[in-house]
Amino acid sequence: MKGEADIIIIGAGIWGLSTAYHLAREQTGRSIVVVERNAAVADETTQQAAGQIGQLRSDPLMAGAVGYTLDLLAGFKEATGHDPSLTRTGSLHLAQCDERMASFEAQLAHAGTLGIEAQIADGALIEKLAPAIRQQAIVGALYVPGDGYVDARACAEAYGRAAQDLGAEIILNAEVTDLEISNDSVSCVETSSGSIATQCVVAAAGPWAGRIAAMAGLTLPMQPMRLQQARTAPDPGIPAHHPVVRIPDQSCYLRPEEGGYLFGIFDPDPMAIDPREKPANFATGDIKPEEKIIAEARQRLAPVFPVLNQLDIAQFRQGMITCTPDAGYVVGPTPCIEGLWIATGCGGMGIAGSGSVGRWLSDWILKGNCTDDVSPFAPPRFKGRDPDLLREECCHVYSNYYALNSVTYSLG
Repeated sequence: MKGEADIIIIGAGIWGLSTAYHLAREQTGRSIVVVERNAAVADETTQQAAGQIGQLRSDPLMAGAVGYTLDLLAGFKEATGHDPSLTRTGSLHLAQCDERMASFEAQLAHAGTLGIEAQIADGALIEKLAPAIRQQAIVGALYVPGDGYVDARACAEAYGRAAQDLGAEIILNAEVTDLEISNDSVSCVETSSGSIATQCVVAAAGPWAGRIAAMAGLTLPMQPMRLQQARTAPDPGIPAHHPVVRIPDQSCYLRPEEGGYLFGIFDPDPMAIDPREKPANFATGDIKPEEKIIAEARQRLAPVFPVLNQLDIAQFRQGMITCTPDAGYVVGPTPCIEGLWIATGCGGMGIAGSGSVGRWLSDWILKGNCTDDVSPFAPPRFKGRDPDLLREECCHVYSNYYALNSVTYSLG
């Protein structure tokens, strides 16, 4: 193993690999090393992500972050030779009550101020985009044609291969066991494969970032929550241009995958999972599928997509979403330890903002300033708050992800 590196990134998920790519792209001559505990990149929460990329956000900072990611991925194969698997067939948001439709009208006006193309979808457009929708079960819809989705693992792999082409190194089967801190500065990363001296560490370990931060005596304002999804058997009636469909009044979403439908639900009774309280070898695969949750999701979706009752479940998929009390990312330097940077708290928007997170950290580390004002995402912003109360707030954010007053989805 390499004995030293200028920059070490802990975690080869989509944020870690995007950061490696953006750092390597600057060609500053600094050595960049990504350490990953698994035998492959994107082998934990990234590969379980739905990969949906939606631009409509109430926060202009987040809307811009998603816009940059979409533009980056749209030109990524041409720029790097590696395909991030972007499918840009738009997103269709379905309303089942007048209050939701009114919020869509507000989102439409908001989209115009941000330069995002959107429209209220009439029946003919809905029929063309997603013919399986039973329109009697909805009162209207909002369509955003520029949205899309990716195969999250393939997208992360594209970031990683592009980073390697530019000189970054990815070391697999190297679990971080400790961070050495000297005079309030990071000095070394200890792994199961050896030690690497460094003065700059980015902890991009997703739900495990809290465990990494604890090695430096820090506590992060984040809480991983269980994610439950399922993929149906193929349905020949799904058109190639089928968009991502969100049904916020049911806290559900759906998109095509492998010829069938991938669907999921934001569980109204969420389960918090803390890797710090699990065995050292705890992995996403240890999370057991809850068939009753998927059954509830299918029951909620079936009035709109009756075809779901006719399709067998081909795969259960479970993972984690790392939430914060204010639904914002946790990105930036730690004020008390020089050279330690944090990148976690994706809150279900990890894939959508992956390009921007990598760009922010790269600019910040290499140039001393961030492209955008990301101070709302500062790691210490909840310092001094009661940990149990913060966990409750994270659970509330997750279970109310699509609520009318949600900071994650609605304009409020």
